[in-house]
Amino acid sequence: MSTAAATAPVRPTPETPEPRARRRLLLLAALVVLALAATLGVRAVMAHADDVRSGTEAVSAEAFASRTGAKITLLGVTGGGGMVELRYQVTDPDKASLLLHQEDKRPVLVVEDTGAVLAMVSRPHNHKAELTLGGTYFFLMANTRNALHDGTRVTVIVGDVRLEHVVAQA
Repeated sequence: MSTAAATAPVRPTPETPEPRARRRLLLLAALVVLALAATLGVRAVMAHADDVRSGTEAVSAEAFASRTGAKITLLGVTGGGGMVELRYQVTDPDKASLLLHQEDKRPVLVVEDTGAVLAMVSRPHNHKAELTLGGTYFFLMANTRNALHDGTRVTVIVGDVRLEHVVAQA
């Protein structure tokens, strides 16, 4: 037996990747799992818009603010396109606090031309203080599957009311 053959480095075959490549693969897998875990609070459901809107009433912006206690002031695509900001001004603190504390009152966004739905599945944030009349607050959601872009028309649903044709801005 030749000593040169016994001491020659073992070259990886396609079945046995290099340790460095294996570490990269494991790191990539871990990052994917971490990203999925981070988005558990927000989900995107590809559903037909009529299914989500059934049982809700289309109202004007003024009626929406009156019924929900929140006047929508901005639907923005932010964070390099990866986040959606729904900004609102409080018109009735008692009604608007339900947006934070009642699961069935959390905002749901429906992309009007595709039917893509963005819904918050967990409490959005913790307000220790009371909402203030005239105060401006916001919800941040993941823009899952790049559903919203500048100019996208969206229906905003809160409870049993919906505000249609809200235009997203970048």
